[in-house]
Amino acid sequence: MTENTKTKFEEIKTLSDKYVLNTYNRYPIAFTYGVGETLFDQDNKEYIDFLSGIAVSNLGHGEADLIEALRNQADKLIHSSNLYYSEEQGKLAEVIIENSIPGKVFFCNSGTEANEAAFKLMRRHGIAKNQDRPIILALQGSFHGRTFSAMTMTGNTSIREGFGELAPDIHFIEPNNEESLISAFEQYGEQISGLIMELILGEGGIKPLSQSFVNLARKLTEEANALLVFDEIQTGMGRTGKLFCFEHYGLYPDAFTLAKALGSGFPIGALVVGVEHESVLGRGMHGSTFGGNHLACAIAYETFRIILSRNLLQHVSELSEQMFGSLKRIMTETGKIKEVRGRGLHIGVELYSESRPVVEECLRRGLIVNSTATTVIRIMPPLVTSMEKASSGLDILESVLKEMK
Repeated sequence: MTENTKTKFEEIKTLSDKYVLNTYNRYPIAFTYGVGETLFDQDNKEYIDFLSGIAVSNLGHGEADLIEALRNQADKLIHSSNLYYSEEQGKLAEVIIENSIPGKVFFCNSGTEANEAAFKLMRRHGIAKNQDRPIILALQGSFHGRTFSAMTMTGNTSIREGFGELAPDIHFIEPNNEESLISAFEQYGEQISGLIMELILGEGGIKPLSQSFVNLARKLTEEANALLVFDEIQTGMGRTGKLFCFEHYGLYPDAFTLAKALGSGFPIGALVVGVEHESVLGRGMHGSTFGGNHLACAIAYETFRIILSRNLLQHVSELSEQMFGSLKRIMTETGKIKEVRGRGLHIGVELYSESRPVVEECLRRGLIVNSTATTVIRIMPPLVTSMEKASSGLDILESVLKEMK
């Protein structure tokens, strides 16, 4: 095939293969635009989006109010510097704090940067209480990012392998295993500076933590004067039917991290620190050139406004009930599903076989889902997804499962 006869997709792929570092195992599709809960590829084929850009596009695609907020702010000021005050940053921090925990916010550009800041917060907390070697606890099967410290705190060996010696004094405990949790605190005691955990392990297979396990984590960290940090990168911003997942558990962390859906697709991350620990990271101890710039904060503020003003959290709860009900019926009728789990629109469908072939066939038929933890299909539709569109997407999944050998 000559250059002149290449399809549009082949042109896109050729350009990417030639110039983009090959760090992703991509599917053979290039999306060009989106409307609501639907994406369209280079051939104008329609796809139901059950992934939301991996829990990023919670408000769907082409949201008019977001676009207007972006244009209005871009017309005024995109970036100045954290050397100066910013009204947009102050307003965003205010709405985060008023809807979460009393404290303060540090802004950055991504989830992994937010977790890097959390790592430094926990380490600094340990140093401040005279720990020789502050120990950080994390969960097996967790994912906190791919920068050095975030990768070190990730409980997945495939993410950590190949980079030599990582940051010391990170120890992993088994999720939902209270004996493992107690044993870690008995072994390391006052040397523990912090415990970081996802309340629903995302890359680990959409596995929610139990109420009793989280209660115990809160009790033990308080007794050891260690920080309890929740990673809300995937679960935050309404994904689980609450603005933040920790609201389901009826307790508060000492700090938590946000990103992904915070900016509805525009890069922004945040470390939210409770009032008792807001002075742990002082002036000059951390920073970010782009973090919390005018444009990012204006978009994130508009994201909050939309979620809070449109009763989207109630819709998430209602849609979740419908989808879980349908998935459990599909589980019974197909015999291909081992378990359906999750919360809100953060759903994991564990199969008896590998999930990637199912994901690939769903994609071919116009449904976007994701494969994680080898055998799990991850379903994360936009919060604005209609009941009808959700049913159509599950119909595709059901037909694929019934036909799979």
